[in-house]
Amino acid sequence: AFFKDPNVIPNLKLLSESSGEWITLGTEVKKIEAINVPCTQLSMSFFNRLYDEAIVRENGYIVKCLDCFCDPFLISDELRKVLLVEDSEKYEVFSQPDREEFLFCLFKHLCLGGALCQYEDVISPYLETTKLIYKDL
Repeated sequence: AFFKDPNVIPNLKLLSESSGEWITLGTEVKKIEAINVPCTQLSMSFFNRLYDEAIVRENGYIVKCLDCFCDPFLISDELRKVLLVEDSEKYEVFSQPDREEFLFCLFKHLCLGGALCQYEDVISPYLETTKLIYKDL
């Protein structure tokens, strides 16, 4: 009913793949797909393995690596590598069920950012912001 409301239809927008700009959908929504996102991880200790596996140093600095691309991301540290590069040696630090957790998804989105993202050299801003947003929801 929400997506068929006459006040909603003209305001629905989507991100154009070609221009990268928000455009009005301009048509009736025909299908909605939703997936269940597990929320069983409730503690930030979930991310301690980043320290245990030397992705993050004890002082909180993220370990750097040689630059590589994982379209559209430039990967210059071990954190982004573990988040994106499936054939990296530490990708399995987080299992597939771990990666489906809402807490992980939120953290990943914050770490990767968008087109204008300025990456942090230390892990704490990512962890603190993830925790604040998670608690706020």
